[in-house]
Amino acid sequence: MKYVAWLWHNTQGTRLNSCVRIVFGTAQVVLGLLMVWLSKRFIDETIHTGSREAIAEMIVLLALTVLGRILLRQVYYYMTTVAMTRKSNELRLNLFAKLFSRRLFDENELHSGDVTSRLSKDIDAVSGVVADTIPQMVVTGIQLLGAFLLMRFFDAWLAWALVIFTPLAIVLGKFVARKLKRMTLDIREKESQIQMHVQEGVEYNAVLRSLGSEQWMADRLDSMQQELQGNVLRRTRFSTITRFMLGIAFGFGYLAAFIWGGLGLYHGTITFGVMTSFLQLVGQIQQPILQLLNMTPQVIHSTASIDRLEELQTNEFAENETGLNGADAVSASNNSALNSADNSGLNVAGVKFDDVTFRYAKGDSEIISHFTHDFKPGTKTALVGETGVGKTTLFRLMLGFIVPSSGTVALYPGTSSNQQQTSSDPQNASGDPQTVGKSTRKHFVYVPQGNTLMSGSIRYNLLLAKPGATEEELQNALHTACADFVNELPDGIDSELGERGCGLSEGQAQRIAIARGLLREGSVLLLDEISASLDEETERELYKRLFAAYPAKTMIFITHRSAITALCDETLRI
Repeated sequence: MKYVAWLWHNTQGTRLNSCVRIVFGTAQVVLGLLMVWLSKRFIDETIHTGSREAIAEMIVLLALTVLGRILLRQVYYYMTTVAMTRKSNELRLNLFAKLFSRRLFDENELHSGDVTSRLSKDIDAVSGVVADTIPQMVVTGIQLLGAFLLMRFFDAWLAWALVIFTPLAIVLGKFVARKLKRMTLDIREKESQIQMHVQEGVEYNAVLRSLGSEQWMADRLDSMQQELQGNVLRRTRFSTITRFMLGIAFGFGYLAAFIWGGLGLYHGTITFGVMTSFLQLVGQIQQPILQLLNMTPQVIHSTASIDRLEELQTNEFAENETGLNGADAVSASNNSALNSADNSGLNVAGVKFDDVTFRYAKGDSEIISHFTHDFKPGTKTALVGETGVGKTTLFRLMLGFIVPSSGTVALYPGTSSNQQQTSSDPQNASGDPQTVGKSTRKHFVYVPQGNTLMSGSIRYNLLLAKPGATEEELQNALHTACADFVNELPDGIDSELGERGCGLSEGQAQRIAIARGLLREGSVLLLDEISASLDEETERELYKRLFAAYPAKTMIFITHRSAITALCDETLRI
């Protein structure tokens, strides 16, 4: 019932389309049965007793019947394509959006290659079932019922004989279903592993070449593909055997109908028209049964895909409006000081850690242990320390990406930036502290370490931070980030970049990433090794412009460079 409920829920948006297609499909069935009836009359009556006008009229009716079925079939195909495309796009969009609500940095985090596979192959599988297979199964069932009733009208014994093995097929189908689901799940998992391997091979191409690992990676891919091929062939052999058995049953069923009709003609109990109808109806009974049995594995395969897609919707971050730890927070609607800074940048803010402890799910020790510190509004702080001591983890906690095991992280407002002063006491600030979370993320500007550019134009990369940014705002951000070189490129800000900013140096890509971050109007700047790829002269100019542009904003730097710590109000060793 779980899968039935899921499939029914996801028919929303295509139900009207499906109902119209079922009507058109039923019309095709009616025309097909009408063709059988007209064929019988044409052979038994019109040919023998009809006039030329009657024969011509019957031929026209037969031709119109054929033409009508062809037209209906094409309309049905067009509507099916529309429904499948819409459903596929809808599912992919919904699941893609949910990816931004999943917990980060925990034991259930999925590989990007696996996610890509699920958003392509698994979505194609379930959208095909929802938008195509289910309506087609309804039409096929109607066709089977209509053909059976017409056959029963001609010869009840033969009609029952042709469908008597249907219960056996259902029992066999249940056995086949269990086997096929297990096999399909194995195939999907192996396809995801191959996707991950290929994606990482492309992403770290240069690194793998430098390690001399090209052949090893290729051999590993070959081994994985051989396993996938074995799984696919095993499922194919199983399906082939079951279809062979069904084919024998259908073949002998058709032969039985042919012999039965021949004996009827021999004994004079049926006419040639009835014999012709028998042979047509046998196909119209057997074909729907065969189609239903062939469509059943598609539905079974989709259950494995449904499980994989549902996994993308689990492990969501339950981020409420006021943050992740609402017990110590106040309603965002009552916090006028912080809300007044919403997208305005008028207020400065501070961040206070109170006895915070944190351990990653897959870690064997605490990264942060009973950490307490107040990053006061408007101050400039340098975080220094060895790699792995938790500097980046502090940023993740401030952004609400992860939740402390104990303790609180709170954002509190300071005085407006036009006063050019700060408040050192949260209790004296013009608002209450607010536990960090999704709702406070808008108050932060985060520039991560390394090259984080995406394929597309430079303008596109900048607009990721502020889609409505004006040309002046874009140019100001580029200037502050020492990225004026962009205007010297052949296409300027509209120059196209490859994956991870291919076409630029590391330093150039880093400066564009800084400009992108600065387009956000948050009050607290979190800057992680932003000048690691810059030469000393460019680095000095970058910080000169940065401090001049945002004198009253709170800035927290992760750095290993003494030149930066000298510029800060405080150096905090982690």
